[in-house]
Amino acid sequence: MTNLEARLRAEAVARYRVARPTSRRHLAAKTGIQIVVVWGFALGFLPAVAVRVDRRLGWRARRAPVPRALGGALFAIGSAIGMTAAWFMAAEGHGTPIPFDAARDLVVVGPYRIVRNPMAVSAIVQASGIALALASPTAALIPLSGAVVWNRFIRPSEEDFLKQRFGPAYLDYQRRVRCWVPSWPPYEASAADPAGAQTAGVP
Repeated sequence: MTNLEARLRAEAVARYRVARPTSRRHLAAKTGIQIVVVWGFALGFLPAVAVRVDRRLGWRARRAPVPRALGGALFAIGSAIGMTAAWFMAAEGHGTPIPFDAARDLVVVGPYRIVRNPMAVSAIVQASGIALALASPTAALIPLSGAVVWNRFIRPSEEDFLKQRFGPAYLDYQRRVRCWVPSWPPYEASAADPAGAQTAGVP
């Protein structure tokens, strides 16, 4: 890691904030608004632009029933994972999926027991499903580029923030649960952390 990368990561971590104490209903409402905005842009606006780019390049989509059905299934699965992960973030983490309104407590329940960032995984699955359903070569670049950008530029600072906030509880979780590939058996909090990692945060 270069000095510039280290400085940018440190600056990003310094900007992260945990959510203020509030009701579960309020957190769920904020999370819902975030989902509408982010999904609307990434899964609505960007694919629409991709289709227009395809047309400009003279690439005509040939939508066969099977790929469209598979694309729809992938989108449904990804959406279910994302909604479930967002709910646990609000209900158990007492925060939202956005780093600037982050969970107050480390979430290691629900889908977080088998993969460290189910929200990112769900987004890749959703975008892949849309690209398949649209038969759009340009839209297929969205999940690929999104995975690279998140893994290269966002994940490192998020993990630095979690290490600083939750310490050994997060390090144990990070060691035992993979980032992209589901881990099995599902994660259980270490015996050294009898209270459970999801309550390891400080007020």
